[in-house]
Amino acid sequence: MAKTPHVSRRMMLGTALAAAAASSAVAATPKTETIAIIGTGNVGTALGKRWGALGHTIVYGSRTPESEKIKLLVKSSGKKASAVTQKDAGKTATIIVMAVPAAAGIEALKALGDISGKIVIDAMNEMTFQDGKLIEPTEPEALAARLQAAAPGAFVVKALNVTSSRAMTDPAVTGGPVVVPIAGGNAEAKLRVTALLKALGLEVFDMGGADAYKHVEHLGRIYVAYGATHRPQRLEFGFRTWAPPQGR
Repeated sequence: MAKTPHVSRRMMLGTALAAAAASSAVAATPKTETIAIIGTGNVGTALGKRWGALGHTIVYGSRTPESEKIKLLVKSSGKKASAVTQKDAGKTATIIVMAVPAAAGIEALKALGDISGKIVIDAMNEMTFQDGKLIEPTEPEALAARLQAAAPGAFVVKALNVTSSRAMTDPAVTGGPVVVPIAGGNAEAKLRVTALLKALGLEVFDMGGADAYKHVEHLGRIYVAYGATHRPQRLEFGFRTWAPPQGR
């Protein structure tokens, strides 16, 4: 009878580590997506250029898609970039990034029509100022929750609302890892968004399901309030996580 090959614990551990590394590599290398970016401000522009350079198809949704400014943006966003009106941008997209002023977010999303099955990244922050200070929004529900209600067949992931466009363009300018808190009710949608963010050199901190939308939006208000009150110093603000030493 042939002897069964002996498998040591060390060999088993090595195999497990190799499998984990391979799985991590796959998660960090997203499949090619068609990404509609609604809004061509600093955030939309930074994301479109970076993802376009990685081979994704970028479709900018703009109020002036034929303007020279947008034509130049398209040229700098990879070989598969284009620009259309905002209402047409989501037709071929698998992922939609909402990067317009929050006050216009719900109507801009509704204008896309039926986007069932698509992922919506909500990168917006609701900002209301009174006497020069940021105050809490009057709406009881999180903006992301209202977006989800407006597009019940889509999968809304709150992300990138606490990350500066400069850090999106080049995370190395911060001198350390940049952490993006995210929240969403669909696990697969969060995994696909996580892969896209990691491909940009960003780290991801999963805050939880749809019930955590508000937590991420509160972090966004801290981010905005800090920027508003420290603007003369030209400081930037972001988040990081780290593991404490063992035994602490």
